[in-house]
Amino acid sequence: MNPIDLRNETWESLQARIVGLRLQVLAAWRENGPDTTRRLAARAGLDLLGVRPRTTELVDMGLLRMIDREGHEGVYEAVPEDEVREHLLKIKGGNATQTLMKL
Repeated sequence: MNPIDLRNETWESLQARIVGLRLQVLAAWRENGPDTTRRLAARAGLDLLGVRPRTTELVDMGLLRMIDREGHEGVYEAVPEDEVREHLLKIKGGNATQTLMKL
């Protein structure tokens, strides 16, 4: 995701892109994080090879963040929805009127 893409993102457009496995992985992070992708996949019963790329996508979208490192692995956590929404409003200049929808 390029900076221009993020600037043009709204809460609604972001939510529209969180479907399928991406939604499943985000839900797993919210329920089981913070953790490494390897441990999260094991605890949530998901395939690690599906979790890692979705985690990268969710980080790029601003929905997850890396908070630490354990060896060669990052430790990630879900960003609270209100923080994501605030960030989107801030980068759009605070002029957007958006409705917070539960994922």
